Amino acid sequence: MEHGIHEPSIADLFFPAINFAIFAFVLVWFLAGPIREYFRERTERLRDGLAAGTRAKREAEELRAQLARDLDALPGMRERLRSDLLATAEEQRANLVAQGREAAERIRADARLVAEQEAESARRAVRREIVEEAIRQATALVHDELKPDDQARFVRDFVESARHAS
Repeated sequence: MEHGIHEPSIADLFFPAINFAIFAFVLVWFLAGPIREYFRERTERLRDGLAAGTRAKREAEELRAQLARDLDALPGMRERLRSDLLATAEEQRANLVAQGREAAERIRADARLVAEQEAESARRAVRREIVEEAIRQATALVHDELKPDDQARFVRDFVESARHAS
């Protein structure tokens, strides 16, 4: 009954070692280029990533420094903006006051002109009424003082003057 334990021989170890060596040789022979390319690309990607990280860190530091400068300059900028706004408001106020004065002067001039025109119109109306009243009173006086003989004489004088004129 010899089914017991098998004792390994040197051939049992030698053939798998040769088989493994052939397998490793084939792997190295066919995969050496792609493996080298993979590691080269990976190295390049890592370097690019590190360079991008370094650039990003530098840009972040520059941005932080700029923000710090801006933050430090903020009170002065606030005061400049405040003074600029006050100056602009004062200038606008002065412009509005000047425009208001000009408008008031134009209104006064227009009012003077209208008042003068109204006064002249009133003077003309008063003169017209005085003349009309004088004519009415003169007509009434002439009518009261005119006798029938005077009327006949006026007609004769008119007829004679019309004859001489022709």
